[in-house]
Amino acid sequence: MKSGPASVVATVALAAALFALQAQASAPIPSEVKPAIATLPFALDMRVDPGAAQVQAGTLVLVAKKGTDLYANTDGTETADNTPRVLFQPAGDFIFSAKATASFGKPFDGAALIVYGDKAIWGKLLFELAKTGKPGISTTVARGAGDDAHHGTREGSEVYLKVVRRKDMFVFYTAPDGASWSMVRAFSLPGAATVKVGFSAQSPMGEEFRTRFSDIKFRNATFKDFWQGE
Repeated sequence: MKSGPASVVATVALAAALFALQAQASAPIPSEVKPAIATLPFALDMRVDPGAAQVQAGTLVLVAKKGTDLYANTDGTETADNTPRVLFQPAGDFIFSAKATASFGKPFDGAALIVYGDKAIWGKLLFELAKTGKPGISTTVARGAGDDAHHGTREGSEVYLKVVRRKDMFVFYTAPDGASWSMVRAFSLPGAATVKVGFSAQSPMGEEFRTRFSDIKFRNATFKDFWQGE
């Protein structure tokens, strides 16, 4: 049977449609657009498994699942590095702060600002629920092995946290109001100039822990008052 003009046109149209479908299937899938925080002029590195992160109107919400922790014991034989976190990479001296609001449930639920080189090199300024049932501030600095320090209780479910860097030195601060700062500790880390900085949440014992970081501020500056970090 001979094909007429109509069947030829239909065959060509079908071939073109099949080609278009094949091209569409083989095209690269666009990468997901990562959220941004307007007051942080940096690309955000989202590490949220297991957990979740969401940015809305300049506020970051982190949700940590059970068993999440950033930890190293004093001889380095026990470590954990699986917290949901959002990091960025600043350059030079800086002053970085945020208000952490926590929905505590189980002991050691916590919200933190962290400086992070790798799983062996990091520092953590943590607002957590202590074993006593009271919220407070703890810090850890890890250089292969870690340490743990407790810096007293804090009233309520929110606190301001601040991290500053001057050359190779980091300093942690807390405040009830974002203005009256108390210095917590100062330390150095290997590779201080290239570490990332950001937010973390943990729930080693709870089923889920949710925290909100708001009033996020960052500026490249060198503090003039060591005790206030300003």
